[in-house]
Amino acid sequence: MTTIKVTNKTIKMQDLQEMIDRTIKQVWMNQIKGDYQKYFLLKEDTLKNALYFHIRNQLTDTLLEENNIRIFTEFYYKDSIADIVIVQLNENPGNKEHLKDDVEAVLAVIEIKYKGAGNEKPFEDDVKKIKRYISTQPNDQTQYYLAFIHEIEYENIEGDSWLTESQKKWAKGKLTELSAHYVDGKDELKWQVLSHNNMNSEVLA
Repeated sequence: MTTIKVTNKTIKMQDLQEMIDRTIKQVWMNQIKGDYQKYFLLKEDTLKNALYFHIRNQLTDTLLEENNIRIFTEFYYKDSIADIVIVQLNENPGNKEHLKDDVEAVLAVIEIKYKGAGNEKPFEDDVKKIKRYISTQPNDQTQYYLAFIHEIEYENIEGDSWLTESQKKWAKGKLTELSAHYVDGKDELKWQVLSHNNMNSEVLA
């Protein structure tokens, strides 16, 4: 089992990822939902900023610093630009040519979409992007998240999931859907978490 050094102690990588996973899901269902309802979120970039802000605050700088964990946006990852990543740095960051060279592990990747209307292609493209991440070597322990706000009513999306049954096979153990959309003619968005990664599955709509 991979471990991370924390001062004089060690924390299992899986335990740390469980904590990060729970934080991301709770932030979506509480802080992000609240920000939307209070009109703090205008477009996709403000959603990204809000996710960064709340995840960092919930994890706390103390935990991040003690574990050499950092949160970056617009991070070059597996030949693409990831919207948000949570990474582990080496024990002595800052001694290389660029900070990205100090990244030892990518613990979480979040891809974000926020659209008021229009077709579903931008969302489907992010699903394909995550599949490329998962299928591209190295086959790491990264957890992936789709954070989607789509301000239209869904009528025929099975189980409120963007994934087909075939896609759910490669998503198992690796991917979580964080989504918000209108349903059944209701005036408020439906907020939910679909934990294909089987972590913290009790954090639901």
